[in-house]
Amino acid sequence: MTLAQKKGNTIFENAIRFIILRGAALALTLGLASLAQADTDHPSFGEYKSKGFLTDYSKIKPVGGDSGAYRYEDPNADTARYNKVMIERIKIWLKPGSEDKGIDPTELKELVDYFHKAIVDAVQDAYPVVREAGPDVVRVRIAVTDVVPNEVSASIVTLVVPFLWVGDAGAGVAEGKAGSTPFVGQATIEMEALDSTTSAQLAAYVETRNSKKYNWTEGAAKGVDSYLKAYSTWDYTKQAMDAWAKLIRTRLDQAHGKAPKTATQ
Repeated sequence: MTLAQKKGNTIFENAIRFIILRGAALALTLGLASLAQADTDHPSFGEYKSKGFLTDYSKIKPVGGDSGAYRYEDPNADTARYNKVMIERIKIWLKPGSEDKGIDPTELKELVDYFHKAIVDAVQDAYPVVREAGPDVVRVRIAVTDVVPNEVSASIVTLVVPFLWVGDAGAGVAEGKAGSTPFVGQATIEMEALDSTTSAQLAAYVETRNSKKYNWTEGAAKGVDSYLKAYSTWDYTKQAMDAWAKLIRTRLDQAHGKAPKTATQ
């Protein structure tokens, strides 16, 4: 091999090395950018890490007060023109660690059906639920995430030791606030309202609900009732769904001037 050939091979090999190193650097850059984008697409709301379900999280802000909820509303949207509701199939995610508790998948379907019916019952007398998009149709997308079922065996133990109520009351425990006991159900909602024809985000809402086994402010009767309901694995999840269904109706009424708008709703 001549000196010129050796020199040519060296130049060629160096060029190949440069291309490989440049490609590796570009791949690393794109990978880091992808990770950064993924983190942006899954922001946290308090202690809750979002699941990337909503089309946009960037404008969602805390509601304020002690609700622990977050929301966004498009200030330029003509929400009063939406007189019909289209509900997408509701999604459910169990909280990590709940999957190994032998939960029957049919129970999750029953929860989905329960929530869908609760929404229909809450709105249909004034806002018909439809299946087709249209200029007067709002499309509602909902994911119920980090669902924690009630642990019935622990509920039974607590039921036979009623003096634990006093400990909860003394600690200032209230239904719907953070710090629920291990056996009590929990669920978070990621919900958004979209224009059914353009898919523009009109509103978004994120909230975690932790129900307590005893609501001290409503008296002993409420406490006993809550204890009895704790025997149902999904009772508190359903209570949260009922509350969210009513919230959807309230927001629709407010958009049409039928209900006063409050800071925490």
